[in-house]
Amino acid sequence: MSHNAELSTRMLDEKIESMDRGDLRSYQENRLLESLAYVERHSPLFAQVWGSAGLRAADISSLTEFEARIPFVDKDTVRAYRTTYGDPLGGLRRMADASALSSTTGTTGDPVVLPVGHGDGVGLARDWWEIGVRPGDAVAFMLFTFRGPAWLTPHALGASCVLFDHHPSEFDRWCRASLELEPTLLYLLSGPLIMAMAHMEQTGVLPYALAEVFSSYKGVVIGGDHLGIQARHDLERWGGEPFLHTAVGDVGSATECREHDGLHASEDTVFIEILDPEGSSPVPDGEVGELVATNLVPQSGNPLVRYRSEDLVRVSTAPCRCGRTGMRLWPVGRKGDEVVIHGHSILPMDIWRAVESVPESAAGYFQLIRTGREMDVLKVRVGHNATLGGRSPTSVREDLIGAIEASVGIAPEIDLVENEVLLRLGPPHKIPRVASS
Repeated sequence: MSHNAELSTRMLDEKIESMDRGDLRSYQENRLLESLAYVERHSPLFAQVWGSAGLRAADISSLTEFEARIPFVDKDTVRAYRTTYGDPLGGLRRMADASALSSTTGTTGDPVVLPVGHGDGVGLARDWWEIGVRPGDAVAFMLFTFRGPAWLTPHALGASCVLFDHHPSEFDRWCRASLELEPTLLYLLSGPLIMAMAHMEQTGVLPYALAEVFSSYKGVVIGGDHLGIQARHDLERWGGEPFLHTAVGDVGSATECREHDGLHASEDTVFIEILDPEGSSPVPDGEVGELVATNLVPQSGNPLVRYRSEDLVRVSTAPCRCGRTGMRLWPVGRKGDEVVIHGHSILPMDIWRAVESVPESAAGYFQLIRTGREMDVLKVRVGHNATLGGRSPTSVREDLIGAIEASVGIAPEIDLVENEVLLRLGPPHKIPRVASS
């Protein structure tokens, strides 16, 4: 097969996915001006925010003007409108304009309800086509509730969806359905769920060989959190190829392609700015910045404009080996997760591998204890498997202190708890990586 033919088969919409970046900016500008007018008419929150700044949508005539004049919003902006006006949708959209209600996970505060419009997930459809989903296929969903109309994506591809809850109680039903229906894609798994699956395999609770269960899957989408070493090893041992997936400012999403070199965002549907986390200056490619997102198709998605996500990412706008020219993301952490110990900046990602290197804590469950951005002592709560290896908590703690000090140059204080303690703290697919006590 020629290189050009391979690119064509890998892209659902080659014209958009391989668009020259100069042409892409013009395309984004046209969509942006339409979207601002729509948001002003249909979103009471933005009509108020822009009105307070003396702005109307019609005042913006270019992307450059947009970047210079439109104010930022964040989750607290939405929460404040919800509290002040008693509007459960936070003024983002009127209920009559919503086709479904999604929400943020609530890991860092009260969940924000996100009213989704009428349409399908074009970005996800492209991602799943690249992984290998084709018309007539089945796609298995293992989602937690209240997460929006994701089932529209297989419909856009001519595929069918099989729905399961994101919970170990569904493993038996999912295994049987996978063997009978042979789905092409599993959307989505998480580290905690993979850990539960491995435990049930080890204890003989599942009467199925997981290598056979995964045999039809061309890809397994991983969401919610970083995929730890042990979870990745187990999934690949069963034959599942992981594709990392993340939200793009609660506006869209980004997923790895088969090159596994960054997560692809659909920039024709979302305008992405990577800015100084403490200001508004753009950050160059390759440097860490805060992701700020604007929905270019608010009629069908979450109507957010210049939404500061608090997500820290690195990006590249260089073309990927898969042929796509859209921005690629590498998530680093969250803006509120950083701690500074004697001038050293530390994020959860910086100690993740160190925690996983100790057998008893290989699941990678931990929290930074953050009482303020700047602290004198690095404090880490670590989940461990007390029955593994039979070693004393003192020995495990000493190994963790040594591994983390080798990683970041600072010896931490370790609060050792059972894995289950941390798993109970968050939504089913991840745990809060920072706690105040």
